[in-house]
Amino acid sequence: MARSPRKRRKSDDERLQNFMKCVKIDLDIEGLSDDTMKKLTKQMQHHIITEIHDHKIFQSKTGRQYWYTHVTDEKRPEGRRLIKRATYESLCDALYEFYEGVYRMNMTMDELFDEYLIFRRDQTAAKPGTIRKDMSLWRRYCQKYEVGRRQLGRYKVNEINTQLLFAYFRHLTKDRKYTRKTITNIRSLLSGMLAYAVEQNIIQSNATRELDLKRLTFKPVQDKSKDVFTTEEVAKLFTVLRQADDDPYALAIMLDFNLFARIGEVAAIKWENVDIENRSLYICNQLTYEPELNDDLTFSDKVMVTEDYLKGCTSQGFRHQYLTDEAIEILKKAKELNPDGEFVFMPNGKPIITLTFNKRLKKYCEKADVPYHSSHKIRFYVASTAYNGKNLTQISKMMGHSNTATTLHYLRDTNQDDDVSELFANLGSGKTGS
Repeated sequence: MARSPRKRRKSDDERLQNFMKCVKIDLDIEGLSDDTMKKLTKQMQHHIITEIHDHKIFQSKTGRQYWYTHVTDEKRPEGRRLIKRATYESLCDALYEFYEGVYRMNMTMDELFDEYLIFRRDQTAAKPGTIRKDMSLWRRYCQKYEVGRRQLGRYKVNEINTQLLFAYFRHLTKDRKYTRKTITNIRSLLSGMLAYAVEQNIIQSNATRELDLKRLTFKPVQDKSKDVFTTEEVAKLFTVLRQADDDPYALAIMLDFNLFARIGEVAAIKWENVDIENRSLYICNQLTYEPELNDDLTFSDKVMVTEDYLKGCTSQGFRHQYLTDEAIEILKKAKELNPDGEFVFMPNGKPIITLTFNKRLKKYCEKADVPYHSSHKIRFYVASTAYNGKNLTQISKMMGHSNTATTLHYLRDTNQDDDVSELFANLGSGKTGS
């Protein structure tokens, strides 16, 4: 007699929960041969079957001795269907595939996100820092956000459609609490998750592709044209920095103001890439401190990583920088402090760290009595002061950008003069005054 639908669904849920726990067993043990790994995997799969499969497994007693069992199938009148295989092992394999398929068809967005993070770690070039930002976005804006009386994370992946997502985004933005950039980042995260689900045959299409963000409302973007050092502030800051030229960080800060470089690129400068005679510095590496994502989705301590590719992963990243007189003097002083080091700047025998760089920069800003801006804003200052209205392409090349549209984002008002009368001098009849 077939079980009642209510009891059968509850039993299936319990088996799926057990399956989810079992499939997370880690068999990646160092030193095992491929054959041993395959054998252990088979044993694990068969163990899972014995734990979650509650239908009888039996062998025919007449004719060719096949192995049989039943699995739940809501489409059949009796609520189950028969599976038949030539051997017990092949029957267990079929059952494992069946339960894995059922599990994946019932996968929630929470479960998909966890699997997506591991996929990003193992199968893509995504950095741990980027994965950590994705985790923050998911937990802050998505996981527990209620859509239709349910949290987004508890929806099954195959329940996610364009209508549901648009209701989610419309409710998220109705009070203009978030900028377009924040909403775009959230959509990108969900798009990546659902694209992975399509790749894994969990769903057939990616619902985020039909979203039209133009129909949403966003928080007005703050004017950031003055969020940068001014030329007067930099002059004050350099007065303080020159008095601390025995500090590698002070030298690194001054050199950063003389280059179109990212802080990770400055940290990775090696003496072998410095050519003072020809006034040239070759930027070909970046140095970062990244944590590692563990299998339990925690992060390890940060470790130093020297990469031989640059941000954007385009050929434009590898570039030569011209060394000004000031830059040469800074490098000569750095050589006195660190004559035998691999990297140009090595306080306490180790390369500079972005976090410490910004802490020192803040300390020197306070001492110079100027507003603090992070190391990234130094790039804004350099690009803005170098721009003369005609050299955007050259600046873009020096910045390591693949297109000038990105460079335009870095242009800021470094003079911050609020007197705009000169702008109106030639308007109208071209005469001012009465």
